Amino acid sequence: MLLYFIIQAILSLTLIVISSPPSPNRVDLHGHQSCSDVYVYYARGSLEAPPIGDSLGPPFRDALQSALSASGKSLVFDGVDYPATFVGYITGGDPAGGATMVNNVTSTAVQCPNAKIVMSGYSQGAQLAHIAANRLSSTIQDRVIAVVTFGDPNRDSTLPGILQSRRATYCNKGDLVCYGIPIIVRPHLGYEPDIPSAAAFVAARV
Repeated sequence: MLLYFIIQAILSLTLIVISSPPSPNRVDLHGHQSCSDVYVYYARGSLEAPPIGDSLGPPFRDALQSALSASGKSLVFDGVDYPATFVGYITGGDPAGGATMVNNVTSTAVQCPNAKIVMSGYSQGAQLAHIAANRLSSTIQDRVIAVVTFGDPNRDSTLPGILQSRRATYCNKGDLVCYGIPIIVRPHLGYEPDIPSAAAFVAARV
């Protein structure tokens, strides 16, 4: 009799686990989807703390959340997982980080066919956005509604395909990084005033 009740308890717990809905705004890679309206994949600058840094990532996320919630749109704002070392910046951007952004964007495009996707980055993170953009297939590029970069070392490089016309690049006067010079001066640290413009740029395309 005791064994019967134990078995029933185990079966009940199993049913609870199986029937539990997936977390909101996340992709269930096992085939059941609960997709957000907008996904932003943001790569932080060199030496910043993961996942989205401590300078532009948080205020950009908050500004987007505010802009999108006004129209009832949901947002996932994810940091690209990469080391963000200074060596990566000097060598043109961490290639593995660029590959990670490609995988993030491609996976979301496949799993969430109605979602709007944004690629973004600051400093070395902007380099990753360029690396990823050049590795995306034309089909996946079409799913990216905006590429937003700050303090972009590759500001003079053209993005592939349709992405060039969906690009917003913020480079302050006197920011040597935007000229390809690896010296950090005050203008490179002053992009927070551009956050409202960047958020409006994205929201207008959703």
